[in-house]
Amino acid sequence: MSKIFSSIISIFILFLIGCKSPKRNDSKIGSKQNPQQVTLSSPNYNYSVDYPKDWIMYDSSIEGLKVRFIEAPSSLNHDNPIVNIFIAFMNEKSLDNFTTSNINYLEKNMTGVILLKRGTIDTSINNGQWFTYTKEQNGTRRDMINYIIAVNGYAYMITCGTNKGSMNKYRLNFDKIAKSLKY
Repeated sequence: MSKIFSSIISIFILFLIGCKSPKRNDSKIGSKQNPQQVTLSSPNYNYSVDYPKDWIMYDSSIEGLKVRFIEAPSSLNHDNPIVNIFIAFMNEKSLDNFTTSNINYLEKNMTGVILLKRGTIDTSINNGQWFTYTKEQNGTRRDMINYIIAVNGYAYMITCGTNKGSMNKYRLNFDKIAKSLKY
């Protein structure tokens, strides 16, 4: 079980490093003309989130794990805001311990990561935690926020990022996405 948890955390970190969508050949869930709320069925549970109406949402699979991406319209490419949602088994850890483990992993295993703040967030289904950090990605400094919301032993991890200096423009949208999580 510990090996599985380590693999999930490693892949989660891959998403944190990337926080940029892969080449999009997967099915789109939302579009600029579609409703803002979409529901995804997974093998274990269903969830939905609300997102800005001019953004698009689609699912992808990376190394066999489902990831949901929410991308801003191309008019915002200069800031490159993007969201991804990943779900992981918490290995019977509390929300606080799970969040701390992820922060510790980032500090230990990713060069150039600077952790900034940590806090809590109330969502439509449960309380969660968030932490912010900056990182270097492909020569670009990124401002990041990671929300972790625990539900029935699983962590809904919503990772959001923007180019350096533009997080304040999108933080309200990112908070709304996390707060809207419905199970």
